[in-house]
Amino acid sequence: MINVLVLEDSPALQSFLKTLLGASGYNVSISAKGLDGFSLMSEQSFDLVLLDLGLLDMDGQAWLLEVRQWSQIPILVLSARDGEVEKVTALDNGANDYITKPFSANELLARMRVLLRLNTQPSLALQCGNIIIDPHKHIVTLNSSDVKLTNKEYKILLMLFQNKDKVLTHNAILSQVWGEQYINRPEYIRVHVAQLRQKLEVNPASPIHILTEPAVGYRLVG
Repeated sequence: MINVLVLEDSPALQSFLKTLLGASGYNVSISAKGLDGFSLMSEQSFDLVLLDLGLLDMDGQAWLLEVRQWSQIPILVLSARDGEVEKVTALDNGANDYITKPFSANELLARMRVLLRLNTQPSLALQCGNIIIDPHKHIVTLNSSDVKLTNKEYKILLMLFQNKDKVLTHNAILSQVWGEQYINRPEYIRVHVAQLRQKLEVNPASPIHILTEPAVGYRLVG
């Protein structure tokens, strides 16, 4: 049984999620308070958290920052806050994905399956389609042939592979690859991502692996 923690302050949505997730085979624990969420996580093991940003006792962004100090549990944010800044901040603070209310049951369940699947994949299985990256030898191959990458191209690609199916924000990439002083300079990334697509995608103008999340960042799929 997969255990899901739901932190949501709306009674109506609590009821909907309890019914939907229960019918889908999940074991669900629900609270409207972030502090109760911490207590529940200390008492039992969860596989996934569904997090509303507007909790009764604290802001969901603060909850994200706190939990990421001691847990890497997959977190899917469910929020009526649809602004770009809120989404990017949540992802930078440690959320694995973000879905805006209202959402369909099918979309929610699909995104949950992705995060749960990602969390159970072996950490060394760094393959996407015909692209393979060996983090120990610093080798990238496409269809079994070596691909020459610059240092920054390699670092970006490794980040994408290590976070496959997860949205990486511009600032997360900039901070790790360039340094904190380059935050809010997404143009630095675009050139290198374009070069990666030229080297790795069948059709760089219509990529199927290195996807753009408009105004947010990039995601590796496949």
